[in-house]
Amino acid sequence: MKKICTAGLFLCVSLGLTGCWDRTEINDIAFVIGSGVDKEDGLYRSTLQIALPGSLGGSGSEGGGGGTAGKKKYYLESKTGITLRNANLKIQAGNSRRLSYAHRRTLLVGEDFAKGGINQMLDQFARIPQNRLSSLVAITEGPAYKILDASAPMEQFPSEMIRELMNQLTRRPITLKRLANDLLTTGVDVSLPYISLQQAVPESVGDKKEKKNIQITGLALFSGERFAGILKGPEVKTILLAMNQSKTSNLVLPSPVGNGNISLMFTESMVTLSPVIHGDNITMHMDILAKGSVIENNSNYDLGNEKHMKRLEQEASKEMIALIRSGLHKLQDEYHSDALGFGRTIHQKKPRDWDRLKNRWAELYPKVSVVINTNLHIENIGAVNKPFGRRDVELHHE
Repeated sequence: MKKICTAGLFLCVSLGLTGCWDRTEINDIAFVIGSGVDKEDGLYRSTLQIALPGSLGGSGSEGGGGGTAGKKKYYLESKTGITLRNANLKIQAGNSRRLSYAHRRTLLVGEDFAKGGINQMLDQFARIPQNRLSSLVAITEGPAYKILDASAPMEQFPSEMIRELMNQLTRRPITLKRLANDLLTTGVDVSLPYISLQQAVPESVGDKKEKKNIQITGLALFSGERFAGILKGPEVKTILLAMNQSKTSNLVLPSPVGNGNISLMFTESMVTLSPVIHGDNITMHMDILAKGSVIENNSNYDLGNEKHMKRLEQEASKEMIALIRSGLHKLQDEYHSDALGFGRTIHQKKPRDWDRLKNRWAELYPKVSVVINTNLHIENIGAVNKPFGRRDVELHHE
């Protein structure tokens, strides 16, 4: 009897292992690889970039369906709704396959949408477990759906190109998870890559069809959840360096003597912030340690002696400090965005002072004085000491 009961128990257990009753076949799924959100006539527009599996097999395969034409390996679906989730449900209603968001790599937010606040879009991404909080987030110039359908000749999908660009820009690109954390963290404001379409080649080159490419052209700055403005120009790289987020930072310096320019690239950097507080007077000490190399010298400045290198490092320090100060002026006085996290630094290092200042931080932040100290080392000047192709008599020697 005991043997019969044991055999029956094993039989019952094995019944649950006989098949995948709740399986979903892969050819019944539409993989969303990128998405964009926009605001349009008071409604939310959701745009999904969906992979065409039939066109991903290589040079011998032919394009997939979905009403697409040409060689694109994706197609776009876009609908408007009273909420983003409502817009996505409308897209699903017109799609023969079940939408899967588990492979989404990037989320683009149109500039007009961002001006209304970015926290309004976050709930649907956290509430549905399938959504990846590791998706990278960026702000676009103009509608996000135009960027999602732009040319990306080096990658299979525009969303993949955008992801690679963001990984090149910073050490820790902003994900959905980090975006939510920064919005909820006291003493720091969000900054996101600003993406736009730029002319790829002059109109006189190649065919007459206008060619534009996806580029990161600045940083979108926020004050709280409010969109504050765009930081562009050479200050972007140095502000990222001051945020401890820059992978590389480039400087182009006029030659210390004579004509021409010298280009430097700093590939290692570390920035330390130290607050000094007396009452309501706040001074932030910024100490920068950076190591780099000379990547171009089209001047007659000889880099072959130690005295010249020392002077070049001094000139590089002056230029870096000037660019950081220019960027800080825009952050503090124009945009009122604490993207460098001065408030968070005070909160971490002087919590008692922060308890006293936090309710007035929006008023105090523009008045914070910043003292910048640099320690720059140019460790590599390349394969040649002297400017290549110039006679020794043309060079400046000390």
